[in-house]
Parts: sequence; structure tokens; C-alpha cells
Amino acid sequence: MSLSVGATANDFGRKTSGLIDSNAAYSWMAWVDLISDTNAYSTLYTAQSSATDTSTNVDWIGTNGTGTLLRTWCSVGGSGVSVLHSSSLVVGTPVHVALVRESSTSLRVYFNGSLDGSANTVDISARAATTRETLGAIGATEPLPARITAMKQWQAALTQEEIAAEMQAIRPLRLTNLHSWFPCIADTLTDTLKDYSGNGRDWSSIGTNTVSTVTPPVPWGAPNVLIGNTTVTVQYSRPTSDVTAGTWTASTGSDLFAMLDETTVSDTDYIVTTGASTCEVALGSMSDPAVSTGHKVRYRLSATSGGITVRLRQGTTTIATWTHAPAPSSLTTYEQTLTGGEADSITNYAALKRQFEATT
Repeated sequence: MSLSVGATANDFGRKTSGLIDSNAAYSWMAWVDLISDTNAYSTLYTAQSSATDTSTNVDWIGTNGTGTLLRTWCSVGGSGVSVLHSSSLVVGTPVHVALVRESSTSLRVYFNGSLDGSANTVDISARAATTRETLGAIGATEPLPARITAMKQWQAALTQEEIAAEMQAIRPLRLTNLHSWFPCIADTLTDTLKDYSGNGRDWSSIGTNTVSTVTPPVPWGAPNVLIGNTTVTVQYSRPTSDVTAGTWTASTGSDLFAMLDETTVSDTDYIVTTGASTCEVALGSMSDPAVSTGHKVRYRLSATSGGITVRLRQGTTTIATWTHAPAPSSLTTYEQTLTGGEADSITNYAALKRQFEATT
């Protein structure tokens, strides 16, 4: 079941303790599934520096007068600025929305992992401390009828790469500066409003919020995010053919790749060289995962002397290099994680190769 808020203006979530500091860097995100279009201004989430639920002294995200186009409002005292963004909520279509305060003069929106429009640049450096947060409406006005799932907050400004990664998981991937975490998938309203980060920053239900049928699966690149159940498709690419052999030989037969393509580690078959030489094997084709995180390269090696350099290559382009000089004297497993820049430099997931260079 998913948390359902904003059926009427009197039905919303509120927090007056365990608050995010909205005057410092923070991030709020959630999967949002619009239930109906009110054709009016509507409130998704606010962080306020006011004694009551108002749009004064507030970071606000919701929709414009059509009830669907994303809009932010940021105000200090009686002065504020509204920014219209380019993306819209569509009834029955789950989307991922992230609100990120980067600095005292930059409040940004990310829609399905991509930056949405320009920043709201109101200077909030003199704004009073945060006193409350709301979800689904504000001060019994501007309801946004929506199902909310996988809501997370950090007291830090997440990068676009981190946001894109968090979209693919119910459970937070980044634990540093994690403020609160609400899976919002449960059979009871109390449990959908519960903070599972361990910090006890639960929401309170104002009016009549409910649990509703679970939000449908959301395809995002290669992985499939199933809201209400965590399902992520992981791709594996193993050696499929020899490109060059040099003086490397297989422990059995003549194919190097056949010694390296097992799904479970086995040291009974292997490749070896007695001098300086380079070999390369082609890797199985994968589809572009459309994210910059979670790219890992695993291998196992040892040497009686000298070193071994391992490269991940696309065609003739080297994506990443790992040098072991000297190489370990006993077989050692390595798991290397590509940086966001290295992952982004891959443009053809059907042309990846693994290269091993022995040095003396």
C-alpha cells in the first residue's frame, strides 16, 4: 500500500519536530503519483519558518494554477519569488521529484533524475529557523491528491548522480547526512508515516490521510523500480571471446575467455603468461542503464613477480585502469567501482573489453 495525501485541503501531513533545517543545504525527494487534477495551485511539500502553515518564510514545491506544472515558491518575510518548471505531473503516472537547496540563494528541482528549469534564487540567509514541514497541502489550502512512496531527506545537497541512483531504490543508498526515510509502503497509515532511518522523525496525519493501492512499477533505464516491493534488475557482463592473446595461454584448451567467464569463482581454470605481454577479451553486450553509479569491475589475479595492469576499454578507448605493481603473490579478488565520469564516458555497452597487461 502507498501513502495517499491531499484528498481535500484538510488532509495533509505535518511535522513540527524532527525537522530538516531548510536554511542549510538539504534534499527532499519522493515518488509522486498524481491521483486527480485539481486544476488549481497545489502543495506537494513545504519547509517553513512560521508558527502556522503558510506560504510566508517557506521553501515550497507544488503545482501552478493548472494543477500539474511543477512550481517552486521561496519567500522571506513578505517577499518571495515563484519559479515555473518545465515538467508536469500526470494523473496515474508515477514520477520522481527532488527538491534540493544547494545554498542560501539556490533552490533546485530534479524531475526523474534530470535538472528541471532554473534555480529559485531568493536569498534566505536571514530567514528564521524552520518550525514545521507539510505534505500534500498547506494550512488547509491547496491540496495535492497524490500517492507518495520512497520519501527521503538528507541534510545535504545531493548531486544529480546521487539523485538518479536513489530513484532506483526504496532504501537510501547514501547514509551520510541522512535525515529521515519513509518507505510509505504499509498496510496502516501510521506505518506509512513512520521514519525508518532510526532518527524517529515521523510525520503526523492531519485530517484523513489514507493508504491506497500500491503505486505501479516504474521503468527507469535498465532497472525496474517496483514501488511497494524492491525489484532492481542487475546486469552482468562476462568475457565472450578473445580479442588478442599475446603470450597469454589458457590452462585448458585455447580460448582465454572460456577460463574467465564463470558465474562462480573457480581457480581450476585460468590464464597465465611467463613474461611481459598483453591480452584482451570482449565482454558480453549490456543495455545502457542510464545512470552513472553502480558500475563495478571484478577480477582475480596473482603473480610470482612483476605487476599486472587491468583496463576496461570500449573499442580502443580506455575507460578505467587499475595497476597492481607488484601484483599480490596469492590469488586476490578485486572489485573496482567506476567513477561517475568513467561510467558516463561509456557510450556503447556492446563494445566493452577487458585487458590484462603483465609487466616485469
